[in-house]
Amino acid sequence: MADNSGTIDRFMKAWNSLDLDAVMDHFTEDASYANVPMGPPNVGKAAIRAFIEGFLSDTTEINFIVHQQVEGSDGVVMNERTDVLVMDGKRVELPVMGVFEFRDGKISAWRDYFDMAGFA
Repeated sequence: MADNSGTIDRFMKAWNSLDLDAVMDHFTEDASYANVPMGPPNVGKAAIRAFIEGFLSDTTEINFIVHQQVEGSDGVVMNERTDVLVMDGKRVELPVMGVFEFRDGKISAWRDYFDMAGFA
């Protein structure tokens, strides 16, 4: 059985290091990434990279703090976490629920659920 939870642990560390290339190495070429309250998913590695680059352009610090993480018998990983971000000099703490699907050891779909009010 794949160690998808371990993959997500490494993925979270890549985010915390602001290492875009390491973040992108975790996706399949045709992956989808959705910040559910923000609209439709970004589909394909190029679209995901462009979205993340835009997000990181205003972000100087990230700390994804995972509180709970489970891996189902189908290999799907879900985690409850707090994303602590410093964006435009402002600190944001955002409670998030993430769902990760896999293919061949890489993330093929990622959905994050959160309340947009956290950015207000």
